Amino acid sequence: MRRTLMATLLLVAVTTPVAGQIAWDSPALVSPAVPSGVSLFVTNPAGGDIGALATIRHAAGPVGLGYRVAIAEESGSGDLAVAGGIDVAGFLARGVEGSEVDLIWWAGGGVGVGTETLFTAPLGVMLGWTGSGGEVVLSPYGGAHVVLDLSSGGGDSLRFDAVVDLGLDLVLRSGWMIRFGASLGDRESLALGIKLPGGGGS
Repeated sequence: MRRTLMATLLLVAVTTPVAGQIAWDSPALVSPAVPSGVSLFVTNPAGGDIGALATIRHAAGPVGLGYRVAIAEESGSGDLAVAGGIDVAGFLARGVEGSEVDLIWWAGGGVGVGTETLFTAPLGVMLGWTGSGGEVVLSPYGGAHVVLDLSSGGGDSLRFDAVVDLGLDLVLRSGWMIRFGASLGDRESLALGIKLPGGGGS
C-alpha cells in the first residue's frame, strides 16, 4: 500500500495541470489516538479552496508513519494544485500530571506543487485524550507546530510559519468514525471526513 500511495502521488504531481501550491501539513490530523487505516476528507487547505484529502496510517496512535495526498483549487484562480507528505510521531508523555491526557511530538516532510514548488518540514506537539460521551467515543486534541518552508519560483525563499492545531475524532455507535481538523494562524485550514471501515480504530 505504501508503494501504491507514493506512486499515485508522483503520478498526480506530474500529470495534473496546477497553477498554485497548497500546504500538506495543515490541518495536522495527528493525535495520541489517531486511527490506523484510510481516511477521506473534504478540505479547505492552506493556500487553496475546496478540495479532497486522503490519509493512510499503518498503526493506530502516534506510532509509525502516516502518508497523505491532497488536491484542491488554488485560492483566487480556481486552478488545481496538489500536495503530499509523510509524517512520523511518538509519545512525549503518557497520563500527563496523573490525568488521561497524553502528549506527543510529530514531524514530517512534504511538497506542494504548482506554478511554484513548496517544500515543507513541520515540527509540532499535540495534547489529546479519549473518553466516552453517551453512545459515542470522543478523542479531542489540540497543539501547535512550526513549519520551515522553502519556496521555489521567482527566486528561492525560506520562511517559518506558526500554526495552532485543533481536532476531534468521533466514533459512533455504528462503528463509523467522523474526523475533523482545523488549523489557525499562518495556515488557516479545515478538514472534515470519515475513516473507512477496516484497518483498526483509535
